[in-house]
Amino acid sequence: MPEDPHEQDAETFDGELMLTLVPTPDLAVELPAALHTELKRLLDQADRYARAAQSVNTTRAYRSDWRQFEGWCDRYGLQSIPASPTATALHLTALAEAGRSVSTVRRRCAAIARAHRIAGYASPTADPSVMTVLEGIARVHGTAPNKKTALLRDPLLELVDRIDTSGNAGLRDRALLLVGFALGLRRSELVAIEIKDISPSPDGVTIRIARSKTDQQGRGASLLLPYAESPNPCPVRALRAWLDASGVVDGAVFRRLSRAGAIGKPLTAQSVALIIKRRADSAGLNPREFAGHSLRSGYATQAARDGHRTEQIANTTRHKDQTVLAGYIHAGRGREDVAAVL
Repeated sequence: MPEDPHEQDAETFDGELMLTLVPTPDLAVELPAALHTELKRLLDQADRYARAAQSVNTTRAYRSDWRQFEGWCDRYGLQSIPASPTATALHLTALAEAGRSVSTVRRRCAAIARAHRIAGYASPTADPSVMTVLEGIARVHGTAPNKKTALLRDPLLELVDRIDTSGNAGLRDRALLLVGFALGLRRSELVAIEIKDISPSPDGVTIRIARSKTDQQGRGASLLLPYAESPNPCPVRALRAWLDASGVVDGAVFRRLSRAGAIGKPLTAQSVALIIKRRADSAGLNPREFAGHSLRSGYATQAARDGHRTEQIANTTRHKDQTVLAGYIHAGRGREDVAAVL
């Protein structure tokens, strides 16, 4: 089966990994029709909440992973649910031997565990033998993540300075780069900003991040986008210039553009990476060194170089894993923090 976790739409998936609620026997008691209708409405709403428990992309990935585990078990005449710890360990071993990444193997574990949990079975992935195999796979096949170059202030300003802002494309890209860098945003957060999320502030504008990778419940966070100190280009003024020129007054702030510059649908997260690469190439930098995450990592690294406290940086980046942030801060330290001997 194909490895692509996006092969099917999550909306069509109501099988093993999505909890579909069914009326319980105690609903069969004699009740007025209006109460039965209300219980049915609540049941439907509970089912929608259950479907919203995980992101669409996660659902797609788990669906694909579970289907592949089922297919593998069928091939060898093994039971997929409830699966034995031995069958699970062998499947993970087969993935590792086939060259699958450690992250893929771990995700497969999570999909198997979720399917068993929803079906009411104990997960075989919790068995010590399976956990030991997984640890061994991580030790043998684990590699350092392929990090892209952090886009620091000087190269960012070089990119921005090369942008022709006589048209919509230049105004959009300039605002996108400056806002993304100034707030250390993930690319998914950047393209999710809507007009309603922006409010004026004496020091700039406040932007509400309604949902993020580490905030799937949608509690949200409000970040101040401050005016830049002269002579740096200002993200607030760049954002206003793009909105004034584009005429966007509702919905997503950053939009696709036609060849003629007409405003279209919201940008995707992948579009952010492509824009960064294209602008890096125009500035004479190697586009392969940069990705959508370069704005976020660039902010954290630059903030550390500028001497900002860890708490200040974390207030903006909202890192849940402080070890990740610590890596950026360590990278941001200059020569004065190194015991140089040459």
